[in-house]
Amino acid sequence: MNRNNLAQGTLLMCAVVLIWGAFLPVSKIALAVIDPYWLTLLRYGVAAACFLAALAIIEGRRALSFRGQAAGAWAYGSAGFAGFSLLVFEGLRLTRPEHGAMILALGPVNIVLWQWLRTRHRPPAAVLACIVVAIVGEALVVSQGELARLYSGGSALGNGLIYASSWCWIAFTLGAQKFSGWSPLRYTALSAALGWLTILAAVALATGGGRSQPPQPEGLKEMLWALLFIVFVVSFGAVLLWNMAVAKLGPLNASLFANFAPVVTILITVWQGHVLLPVEVAGAALVVGALIANNLVNRRLAAQADRLMARRTSTLR
Repeated sequence: MNRNNLAQGTLLMCAVVLIWGAFLPVSKIALAVIDPYWLTLLRYGVAAACFLAALAIIEGRRALSFRGQAAGAWAYGSAGFAGFSLLVFEGLRLTRPEHGAMILALGPVNIVLWQWLRTRHRPPAAVLACIVVAIVGEALVVSQGELARLYSGGSALGNGLIYASSWCWIAFTLGAQKFSGWSPLRYTALSAALGWLTILAAVALATGGGRSQPPQPEGLKEMLWALLFIVFVVSFGAVLLWNMAVAKLGPLNASLFANFAPVVTILITVWQGHVLLPVEVAGAALVVGALIANNLVNRRLAAQADRLMARRTSTLR
């Protein structure tokens, strides 16, 4: 990695971290005037159109073809865009942004646990230690030192919904492996377009059943800045910046930066006037520290695997 790529990738990831860190606090404000269903419909309706336009410009109109993989793109798009967004917004109504951010930060831990369950191959001891520390820290954050909060009350339900949303995003992330030959942009654009149809159906059912109501124009005008941030900056801009950063830094280095997004969320909520309890600070430090340590362990394991492969290649020669 040369210095230019390092510098450019670092700047890109700093922007991504700031955007992701502000996502939940801003969404909490927007939910005062628009419910999760209509916010999700608006969010991904615009974002999907932007992704499709970007795909056609960058890769050409041929890239808009599903080539027999529409069903899979719809399934993963429904999970990653409909499932994730609806659950995270519903959960955010019942819990605090900083708690939700810490829960979503556990995505790498959940992926390790899923792979362990699927392959029956136990992760290295260092990775397991990081997982345990992250889970303990998460419990301290969301319970605020009172363990009963983990399983009772509205905040427990909200935290549970956000945790479920993280699994929807994991399914979408891992689903990309089934679309060989598709670029990240193509996978995102086509799956988002079909996932938006699922969102549309969910909004129709929720509105018809009385659970959801169309937003009032006055409220939308009042929160226009928040909606523009969620729709364009978070849902479209941050994804493009993330892909650009990964190309410059590599996925491991980019993920290391991403671990600091919850810190930004916490700082924003403190700026908004929320006073953190010492146990919340300690728990957040444990989670972020464990995620960083896990990333560094994975980096070391990847380097060892590369060296081993290089030795085998040289031996065969």
